[in-house]
Amino acid sequence: MAAEENREPDSRDAAAVERHPCPRCQAQPGSPCRSRSGVVATSYHTGRFTKVGRLSKALRVLTPVDRGLGQPWRPGTPPPAPLPVDTPAADIPIGYARCSTLTQELQSQLAALAAHGIPRDKNSL
Repeated sequence: MAAEENREPDSRDAAAVERHPCPRCQAQPGSPCRSRSGVVATSYHTGRFTKVGRLSKALRVLTPVDRGLGQPWRPGTPPPAPLPVDTPAADIPIGYARCSTLTQELQSQLAALAAHGIPRDKNSL
């Protein structure tokens, strides 16, 4: 669950949550939640995102940055654009190898990354 809490929000999350009005802050469908001070909140209110099946067990659903975080709240903000069709639907493994001392050698680190299915072209040296 902790990974779900801290994952990057995407436009599908925002669009799914914003289909519903917020029972807490009265945000209309198509709008992000707002804070007590009247600005766009950093995360949606729980009562709203639990109505979305795939998000119902999430601890938080963060508001995407393009929704105007910290800006004055406006009702009826158009929902974010859908993700492009060619956007990867799964995580892409990326490796990181480095040598910070004279006694370290790079090849064993590259071999360990390869053993975990991270090819050399996905490594950052």
